[in-house]
Amino acid sequence: MNYQKVLRRFNLDKIKKSIVTEIACTDTSNATIALSLTLGIFLAFSPAWGFQTVLAISFALLLRLNKVLALITVNISSIPPLIPLIVIAGYQTGALVLHGEFQKEVPDLMDLRNLGENYLQFALGSLVFAIMIGVIFYGVIFLILGRYRKV
Repeated sequence: MNYQKVLRRFNLDKIKKSIVTEIACTDTSNATIALSLTLGIFLAFSPAWGFQTVLAISFALLLRLNKVLALITVNISSIPPLIPLIVIAGYQTGALVLHGEFQKEVPDLMDLRNLGENYLQFALGSLVFAIMIGVIFYGVIFLILGRYRKV
């Protein structure tokens, strides 16, 4: 797969426009918008690869959140340059949680055999990292919405 072609098709302006339109046209609270975006971010960094979209829609329906915003943010894990970063962040966070320090050498986690051998570390680290990113993201988005959006 040629990543340059994928990146050329990836249009940040379209994504920005759809997020702004969805936020501006909705009459929900800032907390609901922030939670909708945070749900997507949390699932994007979680180890539920392959099920993230289904989980985002399901949780958004269950929690009565904005499904479009959750779907927009959950798909950041599909951007090719971010995939290795997300996997390594989960793996290294797992090393920190399980062993108390980051690992100096990271195995090739794109190889399913290596990932399978280190899955507990990856899964635990991904969950911890997803929670940390989610909390930070919620706070930042809530503050930005509070400043620029009055409901």
